Amino acid sequence: MKLFTSIILALTLALPTHAQVGFRWCLYGFNHSDSYEPIIEAQLEELAEFIKSYPDDLFEISGHLDERASDKYSIKFDKKRADYVRGLLIDKYGIPSSMLISVGKNANEPYIRGAKTETEHELNRRVEIRIIRKD
Repeated sequence: MKLFTSIILALTLALPTHAQVGFRWCLYGFNHSDSYEPIIEAQLEELAEFIKSYPDDLFEISGHLDERASDKYSIKFDKKRADYVRGLLIDKYGIPSSMLISVGKNANEPYIRGAKTETEHELNRRVEIRIIRKD
C-alpha cells in the first residue's frame, strides 16, 4: 500500500497547476490521529501549498469510509476524519478557515464500488479535497 500511495502522490504532484471547479485531491488510507506516516505529511504539505495558490476559492474536505461501515458509525467517523484534516490545514499550515468546509460522505461515494480486498477497502477510506467555488 505504501508503494501505491507513493505513486498516487507522484501523480498528484504532476498535475497541472491550474485546477478547475471539481478538481479532487485525495489522501488515501488517512486516519485521524496524533501521528501519521511521512507520506501523508508530504501530501499535506503539498496540498497546503496548492490551496494557498488559490486564495479566492472555497475547498470542500470530505471524509469517506468503506462500504463495510455501519451508518451509525460512519455518521460520526467520516466527518471527524474531514474535520481533522481541516484542522491540520488551518492550525499547522496557516490556511484561512474561511477557505475550507468539511463534510462527511459516509460510504455513499466509494472509490471502488463493491470492494472485496483490504486494499480496495483502504482506497475507499479516504479524504478528498476539491474546489467547489471559484470567484
